[in-house]
Amino acid sequence: MKFSLKTLAAAVVLAVSATGASAAIGTGSDGNGELFFSSWDANGSYTFDLNQTINAFNTAVAATGNIEQVFALTNFGSFLSGVTDTAALKFNLVAADTSGARRLLTTYSTVASNPLMINDAIRSATANVNGMANRVNAYIGSGDNITVTSGSTAWAGIPMFNDQLSGVLGFSNAGRLGINNSWTTGLNFERIDALASGTAIPLYTQYTDGSAVRVWVDGTNLHIAAVPEPESYAMLLAGLGMLGFMARRRLNNRV
Repeated sequence: MKFSLKTLAAAVVLAVSATGASAAIGTGSDGNGELFFSSWDANGSYTFDLNQTINAFNTAVAATGNIEQVFALTNFGSFLSGVTDTAALKFNLVAADTSGARRLLTTYSTVASNPLMINDAIRSATANVNGMANRVNAYIGSGDNITVTSGSTAWAGIPMFNDQLSGVLGFSNAGRLGINNSWTTGLNFERIDALASGTAIPLYTQYTDGSAVRVWVDGTNLHIAAVPEPESYAMLLAGLGMLGFMARRRLNNRV
């Protein structure tokens, strides 16, 4: 197993999350929002505070070595046990600033940007993320997670939030459990930078660190990484081995 500064940083993040260092999601009103994970269906939702600010995440991506973070989703297994169809569960990962110039961090599948979304739309999107964080903070405790029914104001399926932040994103920022469950099939992750005023086109930047930074859920663990898990490496090596075998066989046939 490789060791890097980023691996150490991920371990620190995990340790902080495990101790419940924050009882509330940072809403970005100070210009440095916190990442939070949500999973939902028509009946209820689960939300988890990663206790990692936008600035801290940007620093982790810029550090030496490929970013590789794993978060144990506290009580997520209990939430899943009450779900009849886990394949129907959506999930996303977001963070936002809500003062000054806006930054919106969000997962996405195939659409990285939408030039029709002007600064006003992204400012509305960050306000919606802030509003969702405030709703969750009304219930969240030291465990940094909550499970609610669809009748709760903190339900992640609420139109203000859901997978398009009330439609202002212009694309879906959600994936599905059981589908986006590896680096290969994981969601992409990007930062959208919007000005504090005006109607210019925001700057869309996909997070990369040697390769694409992907977000996926494996069981009850959330992964944010730019390196494929060992299984993906094994499949790649197996594929290369098969190509080598076929090449040798063709050479032998020519002889």
